This record gives sequence, C-alpha cells and structure tokens, in this order.
Amino acid sequence: MKTCHDCGVEEGQIHMDGCDMERCPKCGGQLISCNCDHDFEEKDRIPYIKYPIVCAKCGANWPDFFMVADEEWRKYIEPNKRRSVICLSCYSEIKTLIDKHL
Repeated sequence: MKTCHDCGVEEGQIHMDGCDMERCPKCGGQLISCNCDHDFEEKDRIPYIKYPIVCAKCGANWPDFFMVADEEWRKYIEPNKRRSVICLSCYSEIKTLIDKHL
C-alpha cells in the first residue's frame, strides 16, 4: 500500500487539508502554493496517486538524480526534453552518441 509521505492518506484518497502534495484542480500545481482562487467543490479535489518518476529515454522507474551544469544540459538534451528526467546511464549514452560526431 502506497501512502502520501506528507499527510499519510492511501492512494485514491483525498489529501488531508494543508498537505503539500495535494495538486490544484485548476492549474495542476502544488495547491498550497499556487495563485489560483481555491473556490472549488470537494468533488473537484484531486486524490492521491503515486506516479513514478520515469527516465524519458529508457523508461526506468525512480532513477537516481544527478547534476550537470545548465550549459552542458543544453548542449546534449534537446529543448523539448530539458524539463524531463533522464537517468545517468541514458545521459552518458546521449553524450557519447553526440560527441562521437563532433
């Protein structure tokens, strides 16, 4: 059983009031920090579902995070994937493929 790490509800349940993981039904952002007016009905609240973080290239679930300089990221990752998660193995492969043709 998966539970919200902040408020403890189970998947499919509505987050407890004030939970920092609840999504805004209007903009999809974090409910407690978005700028939408929060005048919506209880039925519109978004239940907790744990979606995995997935590598955009190979599809691996929950890859380890790593950091590279912004300039390097822009050099190797195409614009429409720059906000995606790429696992280190795939990032290394992308760099190798691009560098061998420079």
